[in-house]
Amino acid sequence: MRQIKNELVARPRVALVSTPRASPVAVEWDRPLLLATIALPGGARLHVLNLHLRAPLAAFIPGQKQGAFAWKSVGGWAEGFALAAIKRNGQALEARLLIEQLFAAEPEALIAVAGDFNAEAAEVPTHILRAETDDTGNPLLEPRGLVPVEAVVPADRRYSVIHAGCPLLLDHLLASRPLLRLLRGAAIHNEGLGDELVGYATGRNAPGSHHAPVVAEFALPKP
Repeated sequence: MRQIKNELVARPRVALVSTPRASPVAVEWDRPLLLATIALPGGARLHVLNLHLRAPLAAFIPGQKQGAFAWKSVGGWAEGFALAAIKRNGQALEARLLIEQLFAAEPEALIAVAGDFNAEAAEVPTHILRAETDDTGNPLLEPRGLVPVEAVVPADRRYSVIHAGCPLLLDHLLASRPLLRLLRGAAIHNEGLGDELVGYATGRNAPGSHHAPVVAEFALPKP
């Protein structure tokens, strides 16, 4: 097991506007990445990268908060929201650079990236992690891309969170193409999912999680 946090991407330095300082502040990610490499029969290896990216909630700005969720000014809140995006996108970049290292060592690497992206398919962190040809503009880089296994789940079941009555897919499982060839099926167990906003507002937290698990089944690679 390996833990990675601001190793491949140094903490960016940001000059705060709402709270002027003599020098920029260093911004670090909220949580580390976790990488586990699992030995499979026949000598193959499976690399599993687990992550939990920053939620799109305004990050703390010194002197700009009135309470846990209350801000003194729109400008302070806006800067906090922008800072949260730096954290979320920066951690996604560090994960992608780690994936690049794995591919450099094993061009046919079996890689799974799983966790709470706090982002839907069309948002920046997911684009960074997937590295689609439409984004890179280079078909030769296609083998480095990752594919969401939830694409095989029926469209009406393709959500992992309900927020204010809106179903969202914030949790993903991405697979490298060599691993995708071993995919046998996937499901999102959202049958009993409650509305997370209602839970937080009423203080009635779910006994488990407000996020539904994304589950995939793969065959073992042939020796």
